[in-house]
Amino acid sequence: MKKFVFAVVIAAIAASPAAAATKKKKKVAEQAPVASTNSNENSLRFAKDSLPVFLPSWSMPAYMAVTKPPQTQPQR
Repeated sequence: MKKFVFAVVIAAIAASPAAAATKKKKKVAEQAPVASTNSNENSLRFAKDSLPVFLPSWSMPAYMAVTKPPQTQPQR
């Protein structure tokens, strides 16, 4: 039994380079466009996004209710 398991492990190791060679190469993803080059706009966005870090825990439901878009139920 040990010989059989050893043979299977050796076969798997020997087959791994062949299996890797048959995979298709991934396409190079295009670079994401820059959100804004205006530093003031970027600073404002950073301040808005970091606001929940500084808010007390009791005010989080109110903040989320204002900033999150309303969610709709999926149609069945």
